[in-house]
Amino acid sequence: MLSPLKLAAGQAWAAWRRYPSLRRELAGARPGPPILVTGMYRTGTTWVGAMLAPAGLWHLHEPFNPNQGLWHDELPYARADVALPAVDDFVAGLLRGQHRAILRLPNARRWFTPLRLLPHEPRRVLLKDPSAALLSEYLANRHGMRALILFRHPAAVVGSFLRLGWPTGALVERLLASEALMDDWLRPVGFSMENAIGRRDGFSGAVLYACVARVLLGFSRRNPESMIPVSFEDLCEDPIARFRTLFEELDLPYTERVRAVHDRLSAGGADGSVERPHGVVRPTASMARRWKSEVADSDLTIVRDVWEQFDLPLYRTTADWQRARNAE
Repeated sequence: MLSPLKLAAGQAWAAWRRYPSLRRELAGARPGPPILVTGMYRTGTTWVGAMLAPAGLWHLHEPFNPNQGLWHDELPYARADVALPAVDDFVAGLLRGQHRAILRLPNARRWFTPLRLLPHEPRRVLLKDPSAALLSEYLANRHGMRALILFRHPAAVVGSFLRLGWPTGALVERLLASEALMDDWLRPVGFSMENAIGRRDGFSGAVLYACVARVLLGFSRRNPESMIPVSFEDLCEDPIARFRTLFEELDLPYTERVRAVHDRLSAGGADGSVERPHGVVRPTASMARRWKSEVADSDLTIVRDVWEQFDLPLYRTTADWQRARNAE
C-alpha cells in the first residue's frame, strides 16, 4: 500500500503530465452561455453533468451546496426580476474561474495540481447543482445560462431519499420559511408541507420533490428558450442518441472522444450492477426501472397520492406506476 506522500506525489505527477492536453481541450471549447444542470436531488444531475463535461466545459460541482462551504442557504429561492447582489457576485466569480476546489475535472482534486494553481479563463462553464434548482430561473434570466431541468419518477427519487436517510422534512421546512417562494408558487400546498415537517419518510420525501417539481415546471413553461426540461427515463432509454440531441441544442461538439466517454458512463446495467449513491457511471439499462423492485408498496401508495394531490403533469398514467415489465 502506497504511503500518503507517495500517493500525493504520484497524483501530482499525473496531473502535471496530463495538463497540456487538458488545457488544450478547455481552450478549444466553443464559447457559449454557461450551462446549469439542476433538478431535485437524486434525479441524475451528477451523471448528466459528467456526460456534458467532455465537450471542454469548465465543470463546477454544486457551488450552492452548503456542504461545499461557499454558500450558506440550502435550496435558496430568487425572483428573476429582483436583483440579489450576493448571488450575482458569487456567480460572477464562478464564471471567471474562481472557487476551483469544486472543479470536477480530471486531476483537479488536489490543491497542488495545475488546474488549481495556474491562471485559466474558462471559455464555457458548466454548473451542476441541484441545490440551485429554485435559483434556476434567476440564473437563466440574469446570467444568461441555459438550464437543463431534470425530472425523474417520484418513486425513484423518494426511494433514494429513504435509502440514504435524507432529511426531507427539514428541507420542506426551509421552503416554508421563504415567504416569496410560498407566495409565488407553494401557498396552495402549504397544508401538505406543514404535515411533512420533522419527518424522514415517504410522505415528506414526496412532498419535497412535488414542491420543487411544481416550481421547476412553472419556470420551464415561462422560459422555453433558456430552460430545457429533461426526463431521466428518456435519457436512460437511449443515452447516446438523447445526448447527441442535447449537445446540438446546447451547441456542444459531439466528437469521438465524447462518444467514448458516453459509452463508459452509460455502461454496466445489463449485469444487474448497483448504482453508487454519488457515482457517475450509470447502468442505464436498468436504472430507470430500479424503483419497481426496491420501493415498498406502502411507500409507493403514499408517493403516488402526494403526486396526484399536487396535480403535476408528469408520471400521471397508470402504466407509469405499475411494476410489471409488460406494463412499461
